[in-house]
Amino acid sequence: MNIEVKTQTEALYTLRVLTNNTDALIDEIAALVNSNKKQFQHAPVILQIEDKNFQANELAVLVEILTQNDMVAVGIRSRKQELIDFAKFSGLAVFGKSLTPPGKPKSKSVSKALTNKDMTSSNQSKIYQAPKIITNKVYPSTQVVAKDSDLVLLKAVKAGAEVMSYGSISAYKEVQGQLFAGIFGDEKATIFIQSFNAQLVSIAGIYKKFDVVPTKLYARSVMIDLVNGSLRFQII
Repeated sequence: MNIEVKTQTEALYTLRVLTNNTDALIDEIAALVNSNKKQFQHAPVILQIEDKNFQANELAVLVEILTQNDMVAVGIRSRKQELIDFAKFSGLAVFGKSLTPPGKPKSKSVSKALTNKDMTSSNQSKIYQAPKIITNKVYPSTQVVAKDSDLVLLKAVKAGAEVMSYGSISAYKEVQGQLFAGIFGDEKATIFIQSFNAQLVSIAGIYKKFDVVPTKLYARSVMIDLVNGSLRFQII
């Protein structure tokens, strides 16, 4: 036999996530790692999502935040099916759904939450493609492409800019430019825009151009996907 299965005893940390404020998470995780580099560098982490408003695109951002801080997300715990589905799609393990029992005090910050250790076998860790994150504004006449991954935009996309992704696109500021998701035919790709003012959106080659953005969409949080070959726009 060329494969042996062994039970390991390495520490696997649980990060209880109590907010969907990604800006706050960026700051707290960076501060935590900087103060405990030996402990947390390349450490495997389970993300225990306890904020009921946490969404799949925010989970993608959180995974990338950990990656940028030399930590490794290996799986999640959550009762929310959207997050469970995203984890499975991304190659993350899904652990037992047991969360903090009602009435038990919760930590007030991420840095306090990242103190518990879980023990598990090493085969819980899986390989996945983390999303590409753009932290700067995307200016006119600029083209951004995310190959073989989803794309997360943390700043505004100006008119005349083109943003393309093999997978889904999540934009957390105003989008005035053009977004192309699933550019190699991924009909399951989605587009999320926090403040909609786009010139054009496209999924798997199916597109909608806006000379004037309809009032019902303008400056609203919008999720776009493909249903029966047509783009569907949902106000969130």
